[in-house]
Amino acid sequence: MEFDLRLAASDQAPLLSRLMTQTFLAAYGDVAPPAAIARHIERHYDARDIARRIDAGVIEVHLLESAGQDAGYLQLGFGMAAPAALAGLRTLEVQRCYLRPEYIGTGAGGLLIERAQRRARETGAQALHLSVYQQAPRAVRFYEKHGFRRTAPVKYYIDDVVYDDWLMVWWA
Repeated sequence: MEFDLRLAASDQAPLLSRLMTQTFLAAYGDVAPPAAIARHIERHYDARDIARRIDAGVIEVHLLESAGQDAGYLQLGFGMAAPAALAGLRTLEVQRCYLRPEYIGTGAGGLLIERAQRRARETGAQALHLSVYQQAPRAVRFYEKHGFRRTAPVKYYIDDVVYDDWLMVWWA
């Protein structure tokens, strides 16, 4: 399978919003109550907000395609305060890294993480970090395979529902 990975522009925000919503639902749609999921999507996947954040340089979204189809994406966050476990370090955050289910296991996820690691080095970050649901062992193993280490337990919120995640770190 061949993939094309490119930086998305703000005018692609409607496409990104749809992709982000679809992949989030595929990954977590059965984890939280439907009302909480709906509020989370409304709050975090709004196309206008995505466009504004891209234009402000607060996020980069790298879009992965295969045979003209959107396969997944990587969202990096810039200028964010480092988590407490990484206080005082220059960090880059992997805010989101999702694939459509049919692309899981194809090597596509590795392309996204390698891009994140390259961007961490390019920006002079000392560490690349993300959080991953503790009850998603396949995802935890995937990140460990790519050099990330569990560093601390953290909380993740889908609206007002709290979940236990791992803070995972890759040292640049």
